Amino acid sequence: MGQEKPYARAREAIWWTEAMLQRDGASLRVVTSFHYASRDPYAARITFHPDPDEKTGIPWFVERDLLTAGMRARAGTGDVQAWPAPGPAGAPCVMLQIGPPSGRALFRIDAPELREWLNLTHSLVPPGEEASHVDWRPLERLLAEQA
Repeated sequence: MGQEKPYARAREAIWWTEAMLQRDGASLRVVTSFHYASRDPYAARITFHPDPDEKTGIPWFVERDLLTAGMRARAGTGDVQAWPAPGPAGAPCVMLQIGPPSGRALFRIDAPELREWLNLTHSLVPPGEEASHVDWRPLERLLAEQA
């Protein structure tokens, strides 16, 4: 599987790509999907598919703002961090580090395609307007039941 252009459908932005897992000075291609849905406007789900023939993968939920900020400078603390870096032949990349200190994984992602996907997510829910896309009714019902 190679790069696939990000696309939007029914209030979702999806991108399938190959992230490069960096380990011990070597790189390993990992099929990776990025999924954003306007019904969960703050988060992006990044799923790593070590076995592309399996439907399941290893999902991580990452703040969309963290990915956006990581395009420009180091962003995030704790289990998820992102920062810009040069890739092979100087191509712009974003490094995505996930996991606890005892078992971190470091992935290299092509920056132009990530930017295109993020732009799609911003067209669905502009930055700063996320709260207006949250469905608060289930929480309101739960609170009403507790009162």
